[in-house]
Formats: sequence, C-alpha cells, structure tokens
Amino acid sequence: MAKTNSKRKTRSDKFPLTLHPTGQYCKKIKGKLYYFGSNKQQALQKYLRYASDLHYAERDSSHAFSEGEITLKSLCNLYLEHQLCRMQGGDLTASYYALLPEN
Repeated sequence: MAKTNSKRKTRSDKFPLTLHPTGQYCKKIKGKLYYFGSNKQQALQKYLRYASDLHYAERDSSHAFSEGEITLKSLCNLYLEHQLCRMQGGDLTASYYALLPEN
C-alpha cells in the first residue's frame, strides 16, 4: 500500500493576498472580499497602502490632540482601543486581549 504524505504545506513567502479565479489578487477583511488588481506586485503595494484603513475602519477619528493636550489616561485608552481593533481584525487572539488591563 502506498504511503501518503499528509504533512500540510505552508506558504513560504507569507504573501497576504490570494489569487482569485477571476485573475485578481484579493483579501477577505471582516467578511468582505477586496480586490487589488491582477499584477502581483502592484496588488501588494495597493493592499499595503490601504490595509490599515480596511482592517481598522471602525476606529474613531475624533481623537485629534494638539501639542501638549494628551493625557496619560487618554493615551492608555487609545492603546486599548488600538489593541481591540487589532483583535477584531484578527491580528490578536481574544485570550491575549483579555490579559490587557481595563480602563
């Protein structure tokens, strides 16, 4: 009987985009599919340009601080909000986020 190699293949280049059957490179972000073009390098550049906006679109942009206006509490809250967005985007696990201190 033939022995099968059931070892899972890994992506060696860690390319973040997937080639869609339409010939375009795409990425699923928060359940929605985004297309970045058919040229691999240009698609990667376009993805990298828009990645933070797409992954963290729910971020509140009302945190406009002038010089010297930010407090330690508001800085900590911004950090926690950033980590929450990272967890929602899949960059952090929920168990890691649970270890962060509360407000």
